[in-house]
Amino acid sequence: MIMNSFPFPVFTFPFLLALDVDGTLTRPDGTISERTIEVIKRFQMEGARLCIASGRPPLGIAPVAKLLGMDEFGGYVIGFNGGVLMDYSSGEILYTASLPEESLPIIAECSRRPGHTVLTYVGNEICTEDATDPYVHISHQRNGMPIREVNDVLADLPLRTLPKCIITSDPCEMPALQREVTARLYGIADAYLSEAYFLEVVPRGTDKADALVRLLDYLGLSHENLIAAGDGHNDMGMIRLASLGIAMGNAHPDVRDVADVVALSNAEDGLALVLERLKTEIGK
Repeated sequence: MIMNSFPFPVFTFPFLLALDVDGTLTRPDGTISERTIEVIKRFQMEGARLCIASGRPPLGIAPVAKLLGMDEFGGYVIGFNGGVLMDYSSGEILYTASLPEESLPIIAECSRRPGHTVLTYVGNEICTEDATDPYVHISHQRNGMPIREVNDVLADLPLRTLPKCIITSDPCEMPALQREVTARLYGIADAYLSEAYFLEVVPRGTDKADALVRLLDYLGLSHENLIAAGDGHNDMGMIRLASLGIAMGNAHPDVRDVADVVALSNAEDGLALVLERLKTEIGK
């Protein structure tokens, strides 16, 4: 349920509304409710600036941005969990990060174990060493990007421009794999679970919160002007950073623990309900 006892901060326009996609904006079936779309558009009409912050590549975020009115109002996109920061209207890349080359052999070795594979994003394609992997197809369904199978990510892809790699496997394998990859890449790259079946490996220090700090500075705003909502471990930094940090009811307990407000789940229009209440508070 919504934690009604929390006193909402006093916000004045403009402020920045940073929203995760999967599990936050989207319902369990992958759609966004009309109620959620409407309240976010109303905020933008009154001067709020919208930032979609996701682990998806920018191309996979574009359909969501269009639904939320960013073709009309503009806004910003954080893709690859902070690896890319882009001005949506102009397409200008404000910041980008790439995996260090020395991380790739370790990623490749771990991903070639039985039941595992690797995927990454190059241009408008999902590139993988196993196009039949069911978890690769989840990424395809979410992002609407075609799958291209390559023989060897080390040999066939432009190593210096990879924003992240994802190792996929059955969820029961992932906690141990995360510990191993984290230890082997310590000081080189970071690894975390964005889903129970996705182990994301990103450049060291890459985080949605870091990208938002860059964006706030670019806009001449501070964390006091930030509202952020999410459901995953990769959202914890931006939820902590925000003046109003919102965790979804379907979020992991660790995420709920760092939030100011815990909404109802993404199946219950939880985000829309909190934003409607915030809208009422601003209007007082």
